[in-house]
Amino acid sequence: MPRSLGLLALISTTALAQVPAADLEQVWVEPAGRGSMWVGNGHTLHAGEFRGGASLTFGYGAMRSASESNPRTLVSDRFGLQVFGALGVFDWLEVSAVIPAILYQRGSDALPVSQAGLGNPWLNVRIPIWTAHDKPLLLSAGLGVGLPIGTGTALGNGGVAFAPRITAGHVFRELQFGLELSGVLRSTVDFAPNTAERLDVVGSQVSLAAMLASVTLNGPRGEGSVRVFTPLTGGRIGIEALIGVRWLVGDVELFAAAGPGFWGEPATPQARAYLGAAFSNAKPTRPACIEGLPYELPECPDLDKDGDGVPNVRDEAPFAAEDRDGFQDVDGKPDPDNDADDVADAADRCMNERGPVEKQGCPDLDGDADGFVDRKDKCPAQVGLAENQGCPDVDEDVDTVVDRLDRCPGVTGAIENGGCPWPDSDGDGVIDREDNCQKDSGTRLNQGCPVEKKQLVIITPEKVVIKEKVFFDAGKAVIQKRSTALLDNLAAVLVDHPEVKHLRIEGHTDSAGKAEVNNALSSARAVAVKDALVKKGVDASRLEAVGIGSEQPQDTNDTPAGRENNRRVEFIIVP
Repeated sequence: MPRSLGLLALISTTALAQVPAADLEQVWVEPAGRGSMWVGNGHTLHAGEFRGGASLTFGYGAMRSASESNPRTLVSDRFGLQVFGALGVFDWLEVSAVIPAILYQRGSDALPVSQAGLGNPWLNVRIPIWTAHDKPLLLSAGLGVGLPIGTGTALGNGGVAFAPRITAGHVFRELQFGLELSGVLRSTVDFAPNTAERLDVVGSQVSLAAMLASVTLNGPRGEGSVRVFTPLTGGRIGIEALIGVRWLVGDVELFAAAGPGFWGEPATPQARAYLGAAFSNAKPTRPACIEGLPYELPECPDLDKDGDGVPNVRDEAPFAAEDRDGFQDVDGKPDPDNDADDVADAADRCMNERGPVEKQGCPDLDGDADGFVDRKDKCPAQVGLAENQGCPDVDEDVDTVVDRLDRCPGVTGAIENGGCPWPDSDGDGVIDREDNCQKDSGTRLNQGCPVEKKQLVIITPEKVVIKEKVFFDAGKAVIQKRSTALLDNLAAVLVDHPEVKHLRIEGHTDSAGKAEVNNALSSARAVAVKDALVKKGVDASRLEAVGIGSEQPQDTNDTPAGRENNRRVEFIIVP
């Protein structure tokens, strides 16, 4: 894939119809600047990297007749300009372009030509195939396309031209080399009518090129390249050689080159020269980073020069290896180890005590069972918990609630109350949460109330148990008066026990009748009970009425007594 293709259009100014136009240039400039200026090393630009510049060109004996009996120069002096640029679009795709122009040229009597003209631009793409430096070769492939849009009559050979290209190479410490196999596929132009020589033909060709260049980053970089041309349509096999120098001055690269041409008539010049400048943000191709081969430390930060296990980029002493077995270094610099525990003093938190590497050189008496080294372990000889900084849990009051979670660590209490005892405000032996009369001393048999206040309600952790049923009119949701005392007692207990935040009132029926009727009746009775409790002072937000119907019987439905037991209201405490 050509990086630059200078176009020469040989156009007659006096006999345009008799003198054909042809593209005589056959040396490709490398816009990306990899390898030498004319032959790459297989490397491509990475994403975001670019290079652009311009070069003045000079050719002597640009076109010579292939006639052995009448050798003569058809186009002698030629000056041109090539403007080029390359961009890494992705890491896997490089694009470039070249716009050539002929500024001045001098023909002959046999082939009068125009003095100037803008040549055909070339667009190129290239992809990397092998890019890793541990590969034996860097390898890339590409394709160039010449567009026949030159100004005036500078149309090259006519039509679109194609230039496939495969480039391989390798970069060593001081030198790099590259090989390139390329070709140009284009229309054939015959100059035989002008020169009377059948071999004076310019058309498609293949070429093989090689280059050798230095990789010095400071000062001048020398390079040389040679290319062998084999025409596919007339002409002779030719050779061109170029020797050049490149010099980076700040961000600008200056370059110059010159060399001879041998045989290859009619397209190979007798000599050519280049002088130009380029600007690029691309880093130079780095030599292969292989331990054992010469390299500079900054060029290969991930290697380990002294073999101490610390990469060059982090090694404070890259040429001083620590050779004691088992020594795990962090900075690559030999350090004293006073306690001989394989942890350098710079990283050893316990320099005078032996400890494992993973504990930064500190001992751990409990064998790391609790994850705390002794210097951080409040109980170094006991296996403990991280929550206790290495100490085991303690339950001083033996209430099965460990002290770190016990709200009353010195008093035996209940697990449900965070290790604290349940309060008993009236001191009657019935704790408040079970006491229906928290301010009046009573008996346990009467739910903590005086005997004269008969209790029909029992509070348990799961539900409020009623000692009597809630009676309704048959088949209706009307509460009978005989249940008034029960509901008064229940409302009073709920008001005195705000810890019961959500009470579900469930209505149940027997299985007699249709299920939909039973469901509606059970729901209506639950709502009736809820409304009654609200009227007696219970916050409605604490109550939920649910109709269960006959889905949860607590007795058989085969006997009248069983069905009576199934017709009920239950009060469930929802956590």
